[in-house]
Amino acid sequence: MASDIAEKFAPGGWEFTPEVTEVFDDHVAASVPYYDLIQAIIAQTTDWLLPNGGVYVDLGASTGTTAKMIAVRHPERRIRAFLYDEVPEMLDKAREKLTGYPNFVVERKVQSVIKTMDHHPSDLATAIFLLQFLAPEDRVGVLAQLRRLSKDTGALIVAEKVRPANPLWAEIANDVSHDFKANHGLSDTAIRQKAKALRGVLRPSTEAQLFAMIEAAGWEHPEVLFRWHQWTVIGALAS
Repeated sequence: MASDIAEKFAPGGWEFTPEVTEVFDDHVAASVPYYDLIQAIIAQTTDWLLPNGGVYVDLGASTGTTAKMIAVRHPERRIRAFLYDEVPEMLDKAREKLTGYPNFVVERKVQSVIKTMDHHPSDLATAIFLLQFLAPEDRVGVLAQLRRLSKDTGALIVAEKVRPANPLWAEIANDVSHDFKANHGLSDTAIRQKAKALRGVLRPSTEAQLFAMIEAAGWEHPEVLFRWHQWTVIGALAS
């Protein structure tokens, strides 16, 4: 079950295994506050950012939720999509979700995102709750790769759990996120077990650090598109 999947992992042992894949969608919806809203906000931006005939790149695509939201929103637009994930079962789920959307021509890339990427220049690239799981020293390089493989008119959207710099705001953010998860069916035991499994695995940046990384990678005009306590969505432009 989604609520007890974290019990399978030792402290600091969280991994995106095939077993996690089976419950991933329910688990992330219950674990990330306003996850559905975040996905809807990202899909709305594609009215402007992803034209007919455009190229979409999703790093850490997981089960393809973001791609499907875009495909549903724009059935009239033909989009070439490159979906990267190192767990092949995740991309298998993504392929299933996109069955029936012939407007989306999908190329699956089973690889770590820190390896050399290979895709057509993008109109839009997304990294949804991905950077927080990468080693801090790899994050700018990953974003820089996306910039080098972006059109000059391209855009980037990053969603992340960030670390509030002030201890009071950090305490509030942690507790209200806990409340959100409990209100969406996760037990206190499951919430605690997930937190233990993520020790040292999920390493959030502050929002200021995230902005600095985006700009250091060559992206311009970063802008907060959504923020709820420690959960944020940031958009940036190639030029």
